[in-house]
Amino acid sequence: MESAFDHKKYTSIVFMDSMVALEGKPLETMPWHEIDPTGPILILVVPQVNSEIDKRKRDGRLGPRARAFNRLIAPAAETAAPHRIVEGPSPVDIAIARCARINWDLLDDLDPNEGDDRVVAQILHARDVPNDRKQLLSHDTNPIAIASRHDLKCRRLPNHWLLAPEPSPSEKEVARLKARVRELEDDQPLIELSLEFGLTQPQRIFRIEPLPDDAQKAFVSHILRANPPMQSEARSPFVIDLDYYDSGYNDRYRGYRTKVVPAYAASAHRLLEIHYGQVPFVFSLKNAGYLQAEGLVLRLTAKGGSLHDRFSCYPIFGPAAPRPATDRWLPKLGFHPRDLRTSIVGRHEMDFAVGPNRSDTVEVHCADFRHGRAWDFEGIATIDPEGEGPFVVEVEVTASNMRGIRSQTFQLPYIIEQAKVGELVDLLNRSYRVPIPMMDRFTDEVKAMNKDWIEFVAIDD
Repeated sequence: MESAFDHKKYTSIVFMDSMVALEGKPLETMPWHEIDPTGPILILVVPQVNSEIDKRKRDGRLGPRARAFNRLIAPAAETAAPHRIVEGPSPVDIAIARCARINWDLLDDLDPNEGDDRVVAQILHARDVPNDRKQLLSHDTNPIAIASRHDLKCRRLPNHWLLAPEPSPSEKEVARLKARVRELEDDQPLIELSLEFGLTQPQRIFRIEPLPDDAQKAFVSHILRANPPMQSEARSPFVIDLDYYDSGYNDRYRGYRTKVVPAYAASAHRLLEIHYGQVPFVFSLKNAGYLQAEGLVLRLTAKGGSLHDRFSCYPIFGPAAPRPATDRWLPKLGFHPRDLRTSIVGRHEMDFAVGPNRSDTVEVHCADFRHGRAWDFEGIATIDPEGEGPFVVEVEVTASNMRGIRSQTFQLPYIIEQAKVGELVDLLNRSYRVPIPMMDRFTDEVKAMNKDWIEFVAIDD
């Protein structure tokens, strides 16, 4: 029969027993250079060893190791040739040994029904390798003793090649029960905090130059031409007209023309910095322990910016002109359902003691934050480009049955870029040259006029 490989090109040939794969570290990570510092090394697996490992595939403890070994040796089994498993200064190949038929009558001291005896017998009858080049690698005394009686070289697997011993099932159960007792004996809630920013990091933040004086004047004129007064100033007090005349409109428009629009042009760069500096985040609070948090107080503090629960949308392309009132009897009352506050807060509800309102602090209270409960807050942070970064949110939480304060800091690194207004937007044509970071969602929410997500802020607000 033709040889499956050339044994002469290997400086060491090692026959392993099953425990090398099942109790040792993964073959491809073992320090084979300790056996042969130059190599190459050939590992041979006799059929008995392969069968013993294969039987362990469904074993609760050894199954993962047996399946990993099968994956490792699969290429060698498919090609009937050595397969390289370790590169480097001491390369290692693995292959399945080809064994001749065993004449057990000539091996009268070996029992064909004993696994260790079959391993040694198959090594003695392995083709392609002279007996003087064969050596057995094992950690067990019995196969080493059997092989030595038959003049096979043996090498004991070093202890540091073995995996760390695993605890027995009874030891695992004891450890589990101890951990459970510690949890039940814990006399305070276990609070977990997390905060994730919704944009790529580091975020690009623009520090924008003010509009030059001549550009401000030109833009003020452009806005006023696009927003002329909606009723005439001239009206005789003696004319009786059934149409309602808003007597205060002219004063409001005069303030719009002389104060609001010029103030907007002078601050357009700051409004754009806010527009481009808003970053979504999700904060999560969880009670992972076994006791409720009583009288919980949560505080989020921003360093280098502010916090809100809605996108702050300023009229960056110019404020709209005031409109005259059209009904003297039914004045328009502007409010949003979010402005209504319930007077009764349940013990398990989260109550904003300091609500998110474009300030640097948010504070939330809960009388009874139950164990196993989680609360998420979807907010929007506005980064001030005048800072040097990173943007920081400091979180502090405590409760009447907690010792001390649980605190954690979350950072968003960012990069400052100097920019001019005209590089980012076209004010005259009301278009973006550089989209804001949240452009896709911003566009969708503006179309939907979703005031639960977006807040339209007046210039004189």
